[in-house]
Amino acid sequence: MSTQLFKPGMRFFKGNTHAHSTASDGRLSPEAVFETYRAAGYDFLALTDHWRVCAARDYRGMLVIPGVEYDFSFPNQVLHLVCLFRDAGDAADIARGMSHTDVIRHVNRAGGVPIAAHPAWSLNTPEFLGTLDGVEISEVYNTMSDEPFNAPRGNSESLLDVTAANGKIYRLVAADDSHPYAGEQCVSWTMVQAEALSVPGIIDALRAGRFYATQGPAFYGITVGDDTIAVETSPVSRVTFCSNLNWVEDRCRTGSGLTREVYRVRPGERFVRVQLTDADGKKAWSSPIITERT
Repeated sequence: MSTQLFKPGMRFFKGNTHAHSTASDGRLSPEAVFETYRAAGYDFLALTDHWRVCAARDYRGMLVIPGVEYDFSFPNQVLHLVCLFRDAGDAADIARGMSHTDVIRHVNRAGGVPIAAHPAWSLNTPEFLGTLDGVEISEVYNTMSDEPFNAPRGNSESLLDVTAANGKIYRLVAADDSHPYAGEQCVSWTMVQAEALSVPGIIDALRAGRFYATQGPAFYGITVGDDTIAVETSPVSRVTFCSNLNWVEDRCRTGSGLTREVYRVRPGERFVRVQLTDADGKKAWSSPIITERT
């Protein structure tokens, strides 16, 4: 028996779930941010200024999703939550001084999506990430949190693997976290397979897990069998199957123009995520697939 993780024939929409404007600490006006992403071919954008919610709108055919970023400080680390809402009014009762647990609870009650932003940049520990009940999605890559804009902490894949191996599995998105618009914009995005390009359509698909993170390579299909995972992709140079096991002999497949690979799940693998790398070094990440093998 096999399961398709994506629905055959259903469209994917390209979106950025993390961007800033002059409404908080970004250098472009909201309108200029919208135009930047629309001109780059994005289907949707969440403008997520700090503690300031952006209302939904149609910007010249690009969907703008209500979004905001909340930040919290702890000893030796911070927590930034990117939250997407069905309506901007759903955030009306959230205010500075609330605990992160109360904010997470409020977002989920409203049917929204809380996302753990740039956990490597935030210096989050696996233990801390494991306590975030109600947060099921994390940024695996955040463009602004990496060089040449920041210390090299944009890539959180290893941290999230350790977190998953210790019991808390996050689904994975990628985002730009655009601030200066000096080359970090339109680099990392999320492809969402939704019933429609609408706020409910995108939110529902994110909550259901029908998406993958990418900088360019594409997943066309992921089929999970009784003891196999088969992936169909755009042409790539490497397909890597990452899991809670330290060593698997054939987990890294390298070649020219790879488009289909089948992986045999080993006993003891509790999850497997698939990572693609193309000829230019651009990556794509599937969310971890729970294999439930012992």
